[in-house]
Amino acid sequence: MTRLQEVLAKAAELVEPTEPERSRVSELAAKLLSACRQEFLGREGVVDVSIEGSVAKDTWVKGREEVDVFIHFTPSAGRERLESTILELGRRVIEALGGRHWLRYASHPYVEGMVEGIRVNIVGCFKTEPGRWISAVDRTHYHTEFVRSRITPQLRRDIRLFKGFLMGCGLYGAEIRVEGFSGYLSELLVISHGGFVELLKKAAEWRIPAFVDLTGRVRREDALRLFPNAALIFPDPVDPARNVAAAVSKTKLAELILASKLFLREPSIQYFMPEALKPPYEGDWRDSHELLGIIFRVEERPPDILWGEIKHTLNGVSRRLVKEGFQVYRAAAAQSGEEVLLLFELSSLSLPPLELRMGPPVWLDNAIDFVRKTLSREERVAGPWVDGERLYALFRRKNVNADELLREWIRRGEVAISRELADSLREAEILTSRSGLIDRIRHSEDFRVFLKNFLDGVATPLRHFAKKC
Repeated sequence: MTRLQEVLAKAAELVEPTEPERSRVSELAAKLLSACRQEFLGREGVVDVSIEGSVAKDTWVKGREEVDVFIHFTPSAGRERLESTILELGRRVIEALGGRHWLRYASHPYVEGMVEGIRVNIVGCFKTEPGRWISAVDRTHYHTEFVRSRITPQLRRDIRLFKGFLMGCGLYGAEIRVEGFSGYLSELLVISHGGFVELLKKAAEWRIPAFVDLTGRVRREDALRLFPNAALIFPDPVDPARNVAAAVSKTKLAELILASKLFLREPSIQYFMPEALKPPYEGDWRDSHELLGIIFRVEERPPDILWGEIKHTLNGVSRRLVKEGFQVYRAAAAQSGEEVLLLFELSSLSLPPLELRMGPPVWLDNAIDFVRKTLSREERVAGPWVDGERLYALFRRKNVNADELLREWIRRGEVAISRELADSLREAEILTSRSGLIDRIRHSEDFRVFLKNFLDGVATPLRHFAKKC
């Protein structure tokens, strides 16, 4: 047995459910399906109830079981009736099975819960013909049937291996916070390449944008025109006008490419084991890092909506810092309960006391305005002077500290932040590694682990390899 075969055999033990685990999930799925049929069938607009997702396809990974029940409505039922029926009866079903529930949002609200220690989802969809979709989840039943029609026992094992590989590398999940690979995309990639190892061999050779077409109905040049900004293009076999890989960011695809190269070169079971990082001890903090942190509270809202706002704000603050003259090495965000941390590493937490400003070429009409305004400003140190064809002047900065400048920009609305987070940002704590940031987050394990990863700076798929170097 080769090293690769040994690793895959061990990995299969990590991702393949045991028979007792299969039975437990199957029994709950049957109970949930029966309870939903009893509650929903006969209600106006409801025409069918079915199990969907990885349980229906038998592609779920050990320890990540989740039962999805879809309630099919006629298109004439309308969104309002679908949502109200799902929310009312979905909660009732979960309560009747002794579970707890909460509300979630995708294309429309659905009910999520925990029953017998297993996550369950009760989702409403419209029973439509292909191409006549009303909501995004209307395709799900067709996705289930397509995968079932193409899968084999060996492919099921390889799908689980690939999902486990993605989880271990921090690449699994299509939500905005992750921007990685969905379960359905993972299944299609393995099916289209005929196996896990075959997929990694091909992925190791990908260049961005990468293109994969399982059915052969879409040409690469057409796909590039249809999805011009996608890092990975995989036309949905059920709906070729949709890119199954739309959520995958360029960074996450690049990390998969690199992880594939490294794993094939030196196979290790560690790629299938998410690292349980411990918060660092006080001695692990590095004074050499110049950190700027923004900590603010958020109200509960759908994760994808919230994280879209968080990432928009993170990018907006980074751009404003750069525009002002700061060098931003890295930026990232984390959430711990109701608190969000935006973290930036800068070359310096302060700017030089003097700022060189470039004016217009002397032959433009506004050159005189630049001269007049420069001479009238109290903070002028020198200038204006001519160098080449342009005017220049030197000014003394009123404020040079990153945290104070940022607070001022937010107060005056001079930084591109999410409108929905604006009030929270105005009340935010803005701290630095010199002014209490480390002490502020010391009591939050989520933030401390996040900071440890941030300071370490090694991408998740590369941590195992980095330890050996």
